[in-house]
Amino acid sequence: MWDRDIQLRPSTVQLPTEMEMLQLSACHDALWGIDIYGRIHIRTLSTSCPTGMYWTLLDLSQLGDVKLVSVSCGSQNVWACDENGNVYFRVGTQPLNSSMMLPAWICIEPPEQPVGVHLISVHTSPNDRMLWALDSRGNVHVRTGITEEMPVGTHWEHIPGLHASHLVLSVRTVWVRCPNGEIARRYGITDKNPAGDYWKKIPGQVSKLSVTPEDELWAISLSGSLICRLTKTLLHNVCNSKISLGCLNDDLEDEWEVI
Repeated sequence: MWDRDIQLRPSTVQLPTEMEMLQLSACHDALWGIDIYGRIHIRTLSTSCPTGMYWTLLDLSQLGDVKLVSVSCGSQNVWACDENGNVYFRVGTQPLNSSMMLPAWICIEPPEQPVGVHLISVHTSPNDRMLWALDSRGNVHVRTGITEEMPVGTHWEHIPGLHASHLVLSVRTVWVRCPNGEIARRYGITDKNPAGDYWKKIPGQVSKLSVTPEDELWAISLSGSLICRLTKTLLHNVCNSKISLGCLNDDLEDEWEVI
């Protein structure tokens, strides 16, 4: 769906010929996909052609026999994860001409894990300022120390509180889908506090989850419908004139979030 189409009509995009895709990741100028063999296909996008024209197979010879299982695109950088839980970082979202020097993939040490546990997916924010990951037990991890000067970050930190089966990032925060279909949001994320403070669940259960850079949440319901979460913002001056927050009891205060 193209966000500049008022009617939000879905457009059909042909996949590479006779190829089953394992995962897709979109950014503002490209769509990246991993096929069942761990190969990466890139579809260049533009304002005049938002669905792109053709797929380009990315040269992964630098990685040897590595089989990728997860890829995530930011605005400038791309992160990937292989079947053994190793993490890779690449600058640039576009495939390059074969006559040009290929950009290097940088291998990033994954978080220390118990034997038999490894990362299964990585997820970057659209502005490249956050990187989160899931492991094979559903634990959530965040990469700390990411800055413009150090885009690969410095350390991994485990985020307790829940197990997740899917994870999506906007430019401000993180949303997860739990194994039972429930949705939770991470609050308190800032540049100085990339791990945030706490999780809070929102009503409803879904089978798939996606979020726009501006935090507009989209999902597939358990019945297969496409749904969007609506959020109403109360302006501060309106609240002061029309609502007396002092009348709220303790039970109701638990239902309010400071925005």
